[in-house]
Amino acid sequence: MEYVSETPAHVALILDFANTVDIEEGTDEFATAEGFTTWMADHGLPVPASRHGEGVDLRTGIRARVLITNGGEPPAGDLTTGQAVLDRLPLHVRLGERPEPGSPLPSADPLGRIAAAWALTVATGDWRRLKQCPDHDCGWVFWDATRSRTRRWCSMRVCGNRAKARNFAQARRDRPE
Repeated sequence: MEYVSETPAHVALILDFANTVDIEEGTDEFATAEGFTTWMADHGLPVPASRHGEGVDLRTGIRARVLITNGGEPPAGDLTTGQAVLDRLPLHVRLGERPEPGSPLPSADPLGRIAAAWALTVATGDWRRLKQCPDHDCGWVFWDATRSRTRRWCSMRVCGNRAKARNFAQARRDRPE
């Protein structure tokens, strides 16, 4: 498998979609139907407000999958919730068409374009590089650009350092005096 250090376009769409919730900042761009439709429209994917729930569920499933990729355990049902949306979304692939490298597969449905980007991410094996930070106060989804795919934290300087400090403090508490 070829080593890719730059984030491919189809993966960038998945990253943007997954990171519409920011646990550390306490913000969620999809908290309202208006926020969801605005985000989708800003990404060239106009969708009616009635699809808000599907968008949130799909994002939940994707975030669950990338947390598992990084060794975490998502809340029960999150994968199933996202999969249920994927199962209902249309995806149209045409014989004879050759998409540009990194471009999502075609779909007339706006959420189907997200599903197509996910399908391409899986088909190329890029999903192994998508990870969710295991720090419960963070949860940021990131692209692991390391050759060995062993990056664990979104930022070693912040989240990784916090984890090391917590582990050190716990070890000191557990040490007999």
